[in-house]
Amino acid sequence: MNVTDAVKDRLGTVVTKVVGAASGYGHPQSVTIARPREDVQRLWRDPHRLSRVFGDVASVSSEDGHRFEWRLGSHGNETDTWTTTLTEGPGTLRFTGTEAAGAALQLNFRDAPRGLGTEVTLSVLAPIADVLTDTAAFAVLYRARALLQTGEIPTLAGNPSARASSDE
Repeated sequence: MNVTDAVKDRLGTVVTKVVGAASGYGHPQSVTIARPREDVQRLWRDPHRLSRVFGDVASVSSEDGHRFEWRLGSHGNETDTWTTTLTEGPGTLRFTGTEAAGAALQLNFRDAPRGLGTEVTLSVLAPIADVLTDTAAFAVLYRARALLQTGEIPTLAGNPSARASSDE
C-alpha cells in the first residue's frame, strides 16, 4: 500500500465516522430537575417557555399543542423554520419533524431516586455532527432546569464586568 492509498483509506474512515455521527441520535444528555415530573413535562408542552429555554437559538409557537413551529435564529432574524408534531408515550415526549429529513427531539422522564425530582434525558436526531447537538442539548437542559427550579434563566446580559460586548 502506497502513501496515497493509506491517505484515502484514512480519509474514508474519517468520513464514515462523521457521516455516522450525523445520521443517528447523538449521545443522550441528562439532568436531574428538582421538580415533579408533571411540572417538567408541562414546560416542554408550553411554546412560550420553550422559547425562553431555547433563547437565541429558536422561538417556538403552537396553535393546538400538537404541531409546533420552531423559527431558528435570533432577535427576529429567523433563518429557517422547523415544523414538528408532538407525540406522547409513557414517560416520553417526542418532537418529530414533518419534513423528510426526519430530525427529532426526544425527551424521556423518570422519577429521580429518593424523591429528588425528575431525571430528564434529551436525545437529538439531526443531520449535523453529534458534537454540536450534544452541546446544544446540554445547554437546553441546563436552562430548562434553571427556569423550573428558580424561575429564571442565567444570563450575562447587564453584567457590569467592564468588558466590551462581543457585539461591539
